[in-house]
Amino acid sequence: MRITIIEGARGTGKSTIASKLRQKTSDTTLINFTGFSEDGQNGLLKVTDYYCNWMIFFNRMRNHKSNFVFDRFYFSESVYSLLYKDYSFIGVYRSLNDMLIDLSDEVVIDIFFLTVNDEEVLKQRLLRDKVPFGKAEESVQQSLVQQSTYRHLFQNLDGNENLKIHTIDTSHISIDEVYNKIVEKLEDRS
Repeated sequence: MRITIIEGARGTGKSTIASKLRQKTSDTTLINFTGFSEDGQNGLLKVTDYYCNWMIFFNRMRNHKSNFVFDRFYFSESVYSLLYKDYSFIGVYRSLNDMLIDLSDEVVIDIFFLTVNDEEVLKQRLLRDKVPFGKAEESVQQSLVQQSTYRHLFQNLDGNENLKIHTIDTSHISIDEVYNKIVEKLEDRS
């Protein structure tokens, strides 16, 4: 099994890239993890159960010969809970990191953190029709705050030989160029 996680703030090209990876890579399953709008203790319990069960599933699949592409993962829940929710996901987040690191003992996991560092480009991308995500505001400033929060999370995630984090600024490159950069990094690790 191999896992490719596409993460980043809104407007960075995550969903487009994840779909393209699914379409062009054989034996690949695309999972677009849902965001929950429920807040408070019930929201925390719901999201904890959701991601812990996914991790149990991936541990059971660790020897299966397949590829998974994730359009977001629990990293997004951590960012959105820090910025917009009334509960702390940090303890669960740390446990999920431990599970992911344990999984990487046997599974190659690549996390692609997509960014947009040009505010004007980000503004144009956010003008497109998007489905609102709970209390998250659609603004350049909010996306930059989200991006900064992701960056902090990834700086503090201990990777290893099988668990790598790659940052790609998508500001002035096409989706095809982003895709090619990702494929090149994945091939380098095959």
